[in-house]
Amino acid sequence: MKIRAEMGKKLGSLWPLEYMVDKVVEIPDALFADFMDQPLERYEFIAQNDIVPYHGDDITHCLLVLNESRADGVLIQCDGFGAARLMSYLPGARDTVQARLDQAVAHIIQQGTEHTASGYWCVYCEELTEKFGLTIPEGSGLDAMLKETLERRSEVAAVEIGNGAIETTFHPEFCEGLKGSTERKMPDIRVRDILPLLTGGGLAFLTHEDARTSVLAQFLQELTPTEQEDFTALLDARVAEIGLSCEGVEIVLSDVAPEELVRFNEAYNTFQEAEQAMGPTM
Repeated sequence: MKIRAEMGKKLGSLWPLEYMVDKVVEIPDALFADFMDQPLERYEFIAQNDIVPYHGDDITHCLLVLNESRADGVLIQCDGFGAARLMSYLPGARDTVQARLDQAVAHIIQQGTEHTASGYWCVYCEELTEKFGLTIPEGSGLDAMLKETLERRSEVAAVEIGNGAIETTFHPEFCEGLKGSTERKMPDIRVRDILPLLTGGGLAFLTHEDARTSVLAQFLQELTPTEQEDFTALLDARVAEIGLSCEGVEIVLSDVAPEELVRFNEAYNTFQEAEQAMGPTM
């Protein structure tokens, strides 16, 4: 079995040092390959993302370089002139960063969904630094990765990161204090209640989410009282939603089998064919 590793002589300790990643930059495959082959050359992506290594806080600040299609990366201590002063190859660098981001996102979502009273929640970047060792300055690359990770979660409706804060808006159904508050409650209206109101206002269609056909409300209006008894289920169907379509008013039904719409259309078509076969009456 072959293993790739860095080995040194007479090391004082095998424990790796800790570095602060202030910025993450992703570069294309070809450029990453060139950098891996000639890491001591000057590169524009380093010059444009230069990180001052020492801030007087006893920790070295670095630039993390990731490849667009690989999991590995390179940690760089910049020299201030577009080249690397020191560097370290990091297998699985992307997975390491993503795991830390996932921890932060889980924290944001748990805190927000449990405590928000409006669907909105704000977490300051300082909190993520204290809890997870993440620094999220604007334009660092980490802010974009955090935003993308949050946006992939089904609980999240919108995310804004800026001015040292992560502002998240959640879908109400995931918020403990808002569950049930957004359920749209339609009045208990039945088809027979609104049928007289649909005269002269353009085309109106009765639909069902599980039916492939619709019923023109005008046809129901033409039924005699005796004929209406045959379609009581359709007339007593609950109006779940009313909206506009390109063809006219769309009335979505519930509390009725979708087959009732099919049955009505078949009966109406049969009646029309019989009428045409009989010809005009005097």
